[in-house]
Amino acid sequence: MPSKRVEEVQAAGEERSKRHERAQRILDAAANLIQRWGYKKTTIDDIARLAGVAKGTIYLHWKTREDLFTALLLRESMEASVDILERINNDPKGMFLSNLMKHGMYVIMTRPLAKALFIRDVEVLGELVRSGQEDIGLISQQKMIAGKGMLELLRSKGMLRTDQSIAIQMKMYNAIFMGFMTVNQYLPDELQLSLEESTESLAESIRLTLEPDKTVAPQVLQEVKATWDQLVQQMNKLLNERLQREIEV
Repeated sequence: MPSKRVEEVQAAGEERSKRHERAQRILDAAANLIQRWGYKKTTIDDIARLAGVAKGTIYLHWKTREDLFTALLLRESMEASVDILERINNDPKGMFLSNLMKHGMYVIMTRPLAKALFIRDVEVLGELVRSGQEDIGLISQQKMIAGKGMLELLRSKGMLRTDQSIAIQMKMYNAIFMGFMTVNQYLPDELQLSLEESTESLAESIRLTLEPDKTVAPQVLQEVKATWDQLVQQMNKLLNERLQREIEV
């Protein structure tokens, strides 16, 4: 028979598992409702009802409504990052900035919550984008650090032009990216682009603007990929640790 200590450890593990599953179910409900109604109109009562838990149970995980939605955005950022990485891994030329941005745009545009977070959509996220909340800032900060690190790496490997400063290049690729992310809302129906057309046009715009016209050796691409993986792993590790602290209360 297992010892009392073993039984206690097993019971504690089962309790953590139940708590984690419950937290994920609550976050799923919050994601569903915020996309339908927006942050301002989504209440804890609504979330509890959809998740099938008591209102007080939610407060066992998060002290405030804002904390709950912050955890949701941390999770969304993590999941979107995993999806982008998978698409890059399946693309032999995925490490070129043009293709990195193409895959990033595709994933973000197919995940409404990720899109709302990226463009800081006030209608969906409400006060969350205005409050300067610490974890929202963390997401933006980590993405900025990763982006700058990626540009430095690509420049060092001859995969980006070096006649422009990194600061200028960051502004240029972000402006191009944001433009393609939002342009359809300003265009008449006959000029609307499909998602595939938008992502390919984005890639071509970045390619022509920022990438030199030269061949890159397979070994260089492998080296860039290895460093990129480290950057993404570091960012996701930080976000995941923060998310787990939010969930494992």
